[in-house]
Amino acid sequence: MRCPNCGYDNPQGRRYCEDCGEKLTDLEARKARARRRSQREAAIYRREAQRDGLDAEEAERRRRRTRRRTSPWVALLILAVLVAVIVIIILVASGGESGPEKAVKEFYNAIKDKDVMTYLNHTELELYKMAERGEYQPDPYTEGIDYDSYLLEGLTTRLVKEEGDYAEVEVTGGYFEGMYNDGSTSGGIDFSQHPRLVTLVKVEDTWIVQDYQIMKLPYLFAEIGPEQPEFPEVEEPI
Repeated sequence: MRCPNCGYDNPQGRRYCEDCGEKLTDLEARKARARRRSQREAAIYRREAQRDGLDAEEAERRRRRTRRRTSPWVALLILAVLVAVIVIIILVASGGESGPEKAVKEFYNAIKDKDVMTYLNHTELELYKMAERGEYQPDPYTEGIDYDSYLLEGLTTRLVKEEGDYAEVEVTGGYFEGMYNDGSTSGGIDFSQHPRLVTLVKVEDTWIVQDYQIMKLPYLFAEIGPEQPEFPEVEEPI
């Protein structure tokens, strides 16, 4: 009985290798089970062949042909499982979010953290690149991050549309509020009660928030309808 570990020829009936101590019983048992399985398959095919009026030789040819056909399907199944695992890993690594949703969350978190570089990356890409080159010194207040501090909790989003370089993301939950050092606040907005639709366009593989001067506001604002001007004219008294 040859040891699968070291190759030593052991006397028949040994349970462990005399040279390295490897267990031998399992190997022989596996071989015996494989032989029995093959014999069962052959018997089944012979019975089926007899019912179909075929001889034993034709039954054996069919059995071997079927076993050869099974192997590619097993390989395809293994490949499908591997692909599924890879997809799951990618989704987990990315948090399961789309690119536009990730950009919206980075935009609001940049405001909360007063991270002006990330803010510019999703609002003014050219200024961002200038700042990276050292040609521009951004300041949170100059760029419109007006409050001294911000509260942002439980932000959730939903991808509404993504078509090529255009996307719409709805902020569906969370609380957003701006605060000044003197204790006054913006009043805040509960996105679960007042969802906010954010539109984005992709520029150089970066999602840019449109109308960010409005989207950054930490309070409820009136939506501007298609027939309602942003700056309505005031009639002069006659």
